Amino acid sequence: MDLIAGIKNSYLADGLSDDQIAAMAAISTVVHANDMEEIVKEYEQANDIFIILDGKVRVTTVNGDPIARLQRGALVGEIALFEDAERSATVLSEGESTLIQFKADKLNELMNEQPQIGLQILRNIGKTLCQRLRSSNVQLEAVLGVL
Repeated sequence: MDLIAGIKNSYLADGLSDDQIAAMAAISTVVHANDMEEIVKEYEQANDIFIILDGKVRVTTVNGDPIARLQRGALVGEIALFEDAERSATVLSEGESTLIQFKADKLNELMNEQPQIGLQILRNIGKTLCQRLRSSNVQLEAVLGVL
């Protein structure tokens, strides 16, 4: 899958025009990860965010416990766009993976220069974070119900 198609097929770009997606592509870089290579490391001070272009990744705790498995189109590291803090999880490539990398400063600059892009990106990330929170609440309720 090419860069433009990869961005277009991610939830990050939902609702954006082809020109807006092209503007995002202009500030991105394609990176490759080998099997078990760390893409994001828990407690690391970094703010890059990634879209999985091809392959799969595993999100884990510092102890290696799996939190999630993500594949094509998923976003990794999006919390860094909102919070200048240490990473909250480790992300490892499962097999060979190709990712689209955005430096937060470049993405923030684009969102400031083109507020319509910024608003849509923030809405898209907000929706996804809400879905993840709801899922976590259901899992927590199930665990508490067992106790």
